[in-house]
Amino acid sequence: MAHSNSGREIERLATLYDYRILDSDFDQQFNNLTEIASAHFGMPIALVSLIDADRQWFKAMVGLDVRQTPRRIAFCSHTIANAGQVMVVEDAYGDPRFDANPLVTGAPHIRFYAGAPIVAEDGAALGTVCVIDRVPRQFTGADCAMLQRLAENARSLMELHRRNSLLREAARSDSLTGLLNRRGLEKAIEHVLAAALAGKTCGLLYLDLDRFKHINDTHGHDAGDQVLKEVARRLQSVVRQTDLVARIGGDEFVVLLAHPVDHGALGQVASRVLAVCGRPITIDGTVIEPGLSIGGALAPRDAVVADDLLREADRALYIAKRGGRGRVAIAGPRVVGPVDRAAARESELEQAIDRDELFLEWQSCHDLPSGRVLGYEALVRWRHPQAGVIAPVNFVPLAEACGLSGRLDAWVLFNACRQGATAPAGQRLSVNMSALSITSGLVVPMVRSALDRSGLDPRRLVLEITESAAIGNEDKALEHMRQLKALGIKLALDDFGTGYASLAYLQRYPIDLVKLDQKFVAGLATDPRAQRLTQGIIHLARLLDIAVIAEGIETTTQADLLRKNGCRMGQGYLWARPSVLPWVEPPPAGG
Repeated sequence: MAHSNSGREIERLATLYDYRILDSDFDQQFNNLTEIASAHFGMPIALVSLIDADRQWFKAMVGLDVRQTPRRIAFCSHTIANAGQVMVVEDAYGDPRFDANPLVTGAPHIRFYAGAPIVAEDGAALGTVCVIDRVPRQFTGADCAMLQRLAENARSLMELHRRNSLLREAARSDSLTGLLNRRGLEKAIEHVLAAALAGKTCGLLYLDLDRFKHINDTHGHDAGDQVLKEVARRLQSVVRQTDLVARIGGDEFVVLLAHPVDHGALGQVASRVLAVCGRPITIDGTVIEPGLSIGGALAPRDAVVADDLLREADRALYIAKRGGRGRVAIAGPRVVGPVDRAAARESELEQAIDRDELFLEWQSCHDLPSGRVLGYEALVRWRHPQAGVIAPVNFVPLAEACGLSGRLDAWVLFNACRQGATAPAGQRLSVNMSALSITSGLVVPMVRSALDRSGLDPRRLVLEITESAAIGNEDKALEHMRQLKALGIKLALDDFGTGYASLAYLQRYPIDLVKLDQKFVAGLATDPRAQRLTQGIIHLARLLDIAVIAEGIETTTQADLLRKNGCRMGQGYLWARPSVLPWVEPPPAGG
């Protein structure tokens, strides 16, 4: 959308997101404000409306039973364009801006509207306090003044909400390092364990500095604090981008590894942490060798409760220390050191990125009624010098396990944007970001850089994410999704219908498209339950103004059934197998 590309709009959205109020729970203080507005003006509908990148979201409402509407049809979108004054529409039927608006021609059948902008201290109009009636009305100057006072009250409540949110965030953060503290970690573990019980194994590393008391006694507590901050920085730089780091005690740190992770991957990450964080640290010209030991545990193998998982990793840490310090132990009978075979595979993959052994194939997406191509999805391949072409399923998990997912995603994103920039006008290009945690602070600048360097129109880019992207830090995920949306791109939820939190994603996150998992598509012709589930998903998405793309379509019967049930987009072998784009030079056969 055009408004998403302007610098002023990006700044406005940044101010709005800073309030941390979008998608928050109902608040009685805001509810009181809408009740006062409804009673004072004698209007059946009163709202506190906030304008997001592509939606209007209601913090409080009277007389309306939906929580959001598309921004493009929101009256309040017009109000915030003139932040200094109340906007009044006495009769929407006689206003060419609104006479064909679906909110006028259909429910809630708006005829009268008055909205006062909620203006932040920097002048950004964040939303409105508005009142609505189903019959034409008039609004006096005194009425406008009263509505403006209510909008000022709404801003004061938003300021209070922001301060309380910051206090809650501070309560979950370690003041010295900025990492999660024990309280924040326990909350994150609960989320990850819920995924583990659904089959997505997770891991935990418990770290302890071996000579920290000696450092404090010899060099002083200031030097000790510097050591802790440097260890925290190194931990964040070396672990996978899908992982979380916490400081839970004086010299105790925890790394929480989200899916995918197994015994070997846990030991491999631990070995990397041991090598990097154990290096000497120079403080004020003095070289300090911290040394550390690491214990690890897996869920659900070793524990299914947060306290038990921490306890098992702590026991493994004790074994590591008893074995001579500077070691890694994983819960179970064996101590894990560097894994030679995994390290070799990691080195090969790192070299493959550097040597451009990777290349992209593209899966076309089609309009189901006409069959025309709507766009393409980028799929990465590895042309290995000895093993030949390797599918992503055989090396993406390796990248995620050894901390290379960020580099891999950056390569895929830039090359997809570069190749996609030459695609026919109007066609969308999709890039799967499942390997890169959407909570990473690098994702927004990485996307912005790829768009700038390639020249691709951001409105043509779709980022596909999976549910695991937000595990452990929903607030960060939401913040970065909004920043990405402000760039003008679209977000798609991949493999929809197979995870444990898909419906929660649709309610909480600004998703534009859902990709119906091919397991549903495969059973359409033979399984009545698959048909009913598919119908329900398509209907739900339509109610939320979210498009649906069906994956894995292989037969005309499947395509016909999807089309009859309202699905308009699909991809699969019915049309074509993944291939190099016809206007892109194919990769050399030799690698």
